[in-house]
Amino acid sequence: MLTEAIFDDLEQAWSDKDIDRLVSLFTPDCLYEDLALGARHEGHAGVREFAEGVFATMPDFTLRFPVRLVTPERGSSHWTISAHWNGPFEGIDRTGHPIEFHGLSSYVFRDGRIAHNIDCWDYLAMIKAFGVLPLDLAALPTAK
Repeated sequence: MLTEAIFDDLEQAWSDKDIDRLVSLFTPDCLYEDLALGARHEGHAGVREFAEGVFATMPDFTLRFPVRLVTPERGSSHWTISAHWNGPFEGIDRTGHPIEFHGLSSYVFRDGRIAHNIDCWDYLAMIKAFGVLPLDLAALPTAK
């Protein structure tokens, strides 16, 4: 039976940058979606490629799940990511810039692993934090 331990495993694998362990938490035919980026990653190769991209841009990436909900078939979480950025963001070099952002995820579980992961987070808040937002949009409020 699936328990909240899946979130402990995810948190640890992401924070340890242990891609093999991370991939093992997903079914071979999984779908990983990032709604803010409009990205879809399929199967173990897709999860691996996504994680490699995350760690390239945020080498000191850490993940925490302060809120978790799990049933045998589905789950959800609120998460917080902290890191320092490496490289350009929206065409502007933001190397070394600290970043912290929050999001929500929805999960479908099958055979004790993640079959479908959907991440949702506020892209506008991130570009405002990086200072790369056009001035006319920078005046728009974001949720706190």
